[in-house]
Amino acid sequence: MTVKSWSHPSPLAVFAKGGFSGGSWATVMGDAMKIFNTLMATNGVNVSLSDAKDEASAQIVVDAVAKQASFSYRGATYSKAFSGDGMHGLTVAVSDQGTGLIDRQFVFVPATPRADASNQKSRQVGPEVRRFILVHEFIHAAGLSNDEHTLEDVFCYPGEFVEGRSAGADRLQPWGGLGKPMPPYTINAKTVANLQKAWP
Repeated sequence: MTVKSWSHPSPLAVFAKGGFSGGSWATVMGDAMKIFNTLMATNGVNVSLSDAKDEASAQIVVDAVAKQASFSYRGATYSKAFSGDGMHGLTVAVSDQGTGLIDRQFVFVPATPRADASNQKSRQVGPEVRRFILVHEFIHAAGLSNDEHTLEDVFCYPGEFVEGRSAGADRLQPWGGLGKPMPPYTINAKTVANLQKAWP
């Protein structure tokens, strides 16, 4: 079991860095936070997200990046190659050295998620796909690792892209039809139980 608890109480403050200033990611950030908060409240999970005043006061730092996911925080440094054209994110925790509890989460999403990640000329995906990616990563940020991925809810891995006739009609769904295209966004009993372990 790799569910981890936070050293900070709820709500967790979220700060969006430069990759979210303007453009398609900026327009979905607030919606994704509301979706996450609604999912937690309706499923009895004692965590929510709020807006941070600045990066220094944030527990979760989010950025949209093109090639590299990197940060420095309290002596911890991290850098990893990252595809800016894909449809999945990356969340990296920094733990409190004394308690082992999560002290801060760094969330990275692709700067230009494309309908075909291997083709730089393919169009970027629409807002619902971006919301899905963010909600998924916020669940990671709440304390769940890759080991807790599911097959049929928004915390699924992998997600299957359902291309619409336009970007606005694009959707992600659990792979192989095990769940429906989202929205509406859902979390299953396994995800709820794991979140409740992190937030009793």
